[in-house]
Amino acid sequence: MILVLAGTKDGREIAERLKFKGFEIIASTVTDYGASLFSEGIKVHKEAMDELSLVNFIYKNNIDIVVDATHPFAKDVSINAINACNKTGIKYIRYERESLYYYNAIVVKSFEEAAEECKKYDSIFLTVGSKNLEKFRVLWEIGKKVTARVLPLSNVIKKCEDLGLKPKDIIAMEGPFTKELNYQMFKERNAEVVVTKDSGIVGGVLEKFEAAKMLGIPVILIKRPDINYPVVVTDVDSLINEVTKSGHK
Repeated sequence: MILVLAGTKDGREIAERLKFKGFEIIASTVTDYGASLFSEGIKVHKEAMDELSLVNFIYKNNIDIVVDATHPFAKDVSINAINACNKTGIKYIRYERESLYYYNAIVVKSFEEAAEECKKYDSIFLTVGSKNLEKFRVLWEIGKKVTARVLPLSNVIKKCEDLGLKPKDIIAMEGPFTKELNYQMFKERNAEVVVTKDSGIVGGVLEKFEAAKMLGIPVILIKRPDINYPVVVTDVDSLINEVTKSGHK
């Protein structure tokens, strides 16, 4: 049995491909919305699991491979999965979106460093989601014009409001966003800089850079956390080969 840790579009596609290839799989996600996106016939486990609960889940469900297709910035989940696989003696495979560097990128190592860099600008467009939004709070508290683009979920909007953002500061939309749509949003908000995580092509980063290039504005790119993955693949065919190589079917 293969456990696919699937917090992303990549994860859903991997689960579908592995099922199509005849592998037995369980997909894990943490939200009702994430669980609802899988096609019928895929068993979905909806729960946030720490290292201990992941170990128990592996034993209980006879898991022999964990495919980690979580977001590149879900560092704690990946570390928990690596440790759980080591403790249970099963194979861990990391599916990692390819990382790219782009035109006019100001590369930083953390959200805190990104927020510090933002202080050089008056109008800032945040496309980092809501999880780390509090690390940018200082910007609107010192009078910067900040636009936060986040998912249109009630708990996310509430978090934005609790952090002191006004309705005019929030764009609640689900991506992916085209280059043209990004361009219109950045232009309409008179953005002087765009902030994004290095989420790779699937994460829509390229379209942000292309839109910023059209406007002649820079992009602050937050690097992925450094994790020493035991096995890394960057495409689904390589993943399937890695699974097959393990003698799993």
